[in-house]
Amino acid sequence: MELIMLIICGALAITTSLMVIFARNTVHSALWMVASFFSTAVIFLLLRAQFIAILQIIVYAGSIMMFIIYAIMMLNLRQEDPGRGQTPATKSFGLILLIVLFICLMSLGVGSGVMALKGPITDQLMLQHGHVAVLSNFLFSDYLLPFEVVSILLTAGVVGAVVLAKRKE
Repeated sequence: MELIMLIICGALAITTSLMVIFARNTVHSALWMVASFFSTAVIFLLLRAQFIAILQIIVYAGSIMMFIIYAIMMLNLRQEDPGRGQTPATKSFGLILLIVLFICLMSLGVGSGVMALKGPITDQLMLQHGHVAVLSNFLFSDYLLPFEVVSILLTAGVVGAVVLAKRKE
């Protein structure tokens, strides 16, 4: 039963994520993103990561999405020209990149690939020390460098968004 729910929530997360990309209205895209965040939170619950599921709902579905919707309304975004920047070469490159990403993710998910995830976090470790203690220990000791790289990338994304919003046409 748990596997069936995981597959259903995974398909729902993929579908809502695609709707974020293909929605024509920016507010609808933001609302589809909220649905994607909630389905991802359910996946975290099914994987026994309750702390991350609650953080997913509070931080992303709550705070970040309200900020995004507020920014959309304040910037008064209009529809862009649908043909702008889309050449057959960029579409084919995007499709090839999507297929490669899908194959990599499927090899990770099935566990048969070279890059299959094998981690030190077990159910016994979680029960012995608690979710927050185990996650914070691994995040701020073994995985400190990736954590800092992600923070730099997010900061660069915010700066890029500000630059794009301030650009005069």
